[in-house]
Amino acid sequence: MKIKRTETVDSKLKNGWQIISRMYNAEAMQHGGTISMGYFLLNIDSKEGSYATDVAPKLGMESTSLSRIIKTLEAEKLIIKKVDTSDKRKVKLLLTPKGTGYKELAKNIVRDFNTLVEEKIGKQRIEEFYTIINEITLLAEQRHKSQKQG
Repeated sequence: MKIKRTETVDSKLKNGWQIISRMYNAEAMQHGGTISMGYFLLNIDSKEGSYATDVAPKLGMESTSLSRIIKTLEAEKLIIKKVDTSDKRKVKLLLTPKGTGYKELAKNIVRDFNTLVEEKIGKQRIEEFYTIINEITLLAEQRHKSQKQG
């Protein structure tokens, strides 16, 4: 396959993610949710709960988005907030039974898509993709770090 001069690594990543994101959002909407809600639930520990400040960086969320999604998840009765008794600034997010069900649904949707991709593309090529995307990510992180220093 010949690569067009207008194609770039970042444009391919962005375009691919936008298509996948629309697919996940469409599936989430069928169950009354959004992709953001699904990803957030997937990052809350099912047994112990998770601190909001630990979940946000995993998702690359800003604090305003974090507050909004937590309010939405609370309103939908998918999570409850529990203030840390030793440090009132810390808030632990715990899944409700409904939240646990939605988390399992999100997990199954992601697994099904990943299984489909692996079946169609092949395990070896997917492993190569992971290696390449990890290298690209590392290069971007290194470049960003050097730009901040310089």
